[in-house]
Amino acid sequence: MPDWSDLTNDVLEHITSFLALLDHYRFGAVCKNWRSVLKLRRYPPAPQLPWLVLEEEKETGKRKFYSLSAARHYYLEIPELHGRYVCGSSHGWIFAVNIKITGILINPFTRECYVLLPFPAYSKYVDVSSLVEKVPSDYTGGPRAYTFEEMQIGIVLKAILPHDPKETSGFTAMIIFGQMNTPAFWRPGDVCWTVIDSPESFVEDIIYFKGNFYILSPENMLYVVDFEPEPKLREVGQIKVEDMALE
Repeated sequence: MPDWSDLTNDVLEHITSFLALLDHYRFGAVCKNWRSVLKLRRYPPAPQLPWLVLEEEKETGKRKFYSLSAARHYYLEIPELHGRYVCGSSHGWIFAVNIKITGILINPFTRECYVLLPFPAYSKYVDVSSLVEKVPSDYTGGPRAYTFEEMQIGIVLKAILPHDPKETSGFTAMIIFGQMNTPAFWRPGDVCWTVIDSPESFVEDIIYFKGNFYILSPENMLYVVDFEPEPKLREVGQIKVEDMALE
């Protein structure tokens, strides 16, 4: 019988290029040699179906994930995500915010982590007049006021990255935050988040495509983000959605 633990590293690395995320963990459990090969990789290189990041389990603090490929839930111990609200994911990295409106950028597979600067001033972009000190214990549903912590932890509506931070020496993180979905960005080395003045009173969405960040308004007006010389939004035009008949 052949000794599979003696396969050369180049053969083992080639095998890992075809593995799904769960199979990577199983691969590393075979023996020390196979596990050492996995440490050379930052993440599974094979195309992956997305995992859904769900709520935190109250009893254990573990984060609940759902694998589309396996069609089942998994509970993972990721201490960095305890008590944090997940507001986005790009290229395998998760954005998460706590009640002090500080964020982290973490790769749950490698546990590499960036601690982000506090987000722009909360009270300037969110109306706090309707907040309550706490939710009544007899609350059973329907419209209600929110607590300060609930509003603060959800201040970031969306966060995206243009690429994996480990693939290049620098990256730009973009967010939309506050009640009016205001756009802002941060780069490693910046002393604060830079808020971008928008001609729109409300931003619908933000995406990254072929080297540029784009902002979409509720009226389907598209803007591209210009970073130099001063950050601003440049109008591209209105996206026209044609009616399509169902066949």
